[in-house]
Amino acid sequence: MANKHYDVAVIGSGPGGYVAAIRAAQLGAKVAIVEKQYLGGTCLNVGCIPSKAMLHVAEVLHSMDTVGDLGIELAQPPTFNMSKAVAFKDKVVKRMTSGVGSLMKANNIEVYDGLGTVDASRTVSVQKEDGSHEEFEADKVILATGSVPLIPPMPGVDGRNVINSDTCWNLPSVPESIICVGGGVIGIELACMFSAIGSKVTVLEMLPNILAPVDEEVRRLLVRILTKRGINIVTNARVESIEDDGEQKKVKTTSDKGEQTFNGEYVLMAVSRRANTMGLEHLIEQGLDMDRGRVRVNEKMETNLPGIYAIGDLTKGAGLAHVASTEGETAADNAMGHESHMNYDVVPNPIYTFPEIAFVGLNEAQAKEKDPEARVERFPWAAIGKAVAIGETDGFTKVIRGKYGEILGAHIIGPDATNLISEFSIAMHGELTVDEIIDTIHPHPTLSEGIREAILTVEGRPIHIGPKQPARAR
Repeated sequence: MANKHYDVAVIGSGPGGYVAAIRAAQLGAKVAIVEKQYLGGTCLNVGCIPSKAMLHVAEVLHSMDTVGDLGIELAQPPTFNMSKAVAFKDKVVKRMTSGVGSLMKANNIEVYDGLGTVDASRTVSVQKEDGSHEEFEADKVILATGSVPLIPPMPGVDGRNVINSDTCWNLPSVPESIICVGGGVIGIELACMFSAIGSKVTVLEMLPNILAPVDEEVRRLLVRILTKRGINIVTNARVESIEDDGEQKKVKTTSDKGEQTFNGEYVLMAVSRRANTMGLEHLIEQGLDMDRGRVRVNEKMETNLPGIYAIGDLTKGAGLAHVASTEGETAADNAMGHESHMNYDVVPNPIYTFPEIAFVGLNEAQAKEKDPEARVERFPWAAIGKAVAIGETDGFTKVIRGKYGEILGAHIIGPDATNLISEFSIAMHGELTVDEIIDTIHPHPTLSEGIREAILTVEGRPIHIGPKQPARAR
């Protein structure tokens, strides 16, 4: 019999789980959180945070190519020390995960280390590393077990020098060459990183295009930039097998062009991620509603089993950490008797390539299908003083405006896009019109001026480029 009882138990401590636990505690709940591997989950330990630390290192190294233009003369060409970069990454991860531990203590959340299993009666059993078990009960349970890399079954996928997005962060040295299987967000971000630190990179994508959700115009520009940088992008390439070829790896693909082979020191599997259902076997046997391997939930994040919620990558959502956190807050609110609903209409999508990409709302094709009167324009970074001053002029800001002046979508490729997209997100969530953004004074010289200029452009009255259409009367 369980001898402990909690108001809310959270299974998993990633950005969905630990946020859910904190929110429940803020609402007065006695909370337990169970983590089988490490506080912070995939995001803080082997995902969002280490990848951004290493991408920062890579981008700084990439910027060394142009410092001569700024009058900075290096005594010798810069060298890269992989072990020091990994140590920097580890320091960042340790600081972030330690911070989660401190937040648990500050909110009086009890942490259980071990694999948590749950049944429909909301009894939680924790299997610890030493083989012992501990059991407790909860009034409500929030499932936040996240995801793991999807490794497609193919010959050689478990062989030497085959890595994935969870295991690529601690390589002993820079790979001379690497083949990235998968041209989605994870694959392209990592392709940028490895290319910048000195690897010869080939990206193999099964679909006709990389970065399928991205606006076509944005994608085309990024492909041109990455190709110019030396990254070989091969689309419509289905990987059939991976095998050793001396010290190299050989990847065989098929396409409408027939068979092709690609060689590299490492193969990086970055196809996708799948829901991690470890510990949920009892719930599934007891009727937990699943949809293609993921837990089905409603807008309150409720499953079909009373008192049990699910959030994050475990569900069929956006696969984004910030969405998982919002879902965690929503689940905690409802678990504690408050009325809260998830709304996915305005979800910003950041992509940490360089240049960065970010978008929110509809792309051009979607908008034109929804509203034939939608107006689309873009404003180039080359016309923004701050962008010119920092030498970041590749790209543009693209705005899609509806017939009533509402913003249907926004797409940015260029400097600090992942931060700048938030202004569009706030505007769309608050149902602001383009006039209200125009009437908001933006500071000069800043990158944020590009947002207002893009809005002015879609209205036909840009200031810093020539007009493309008659200006709309205010």
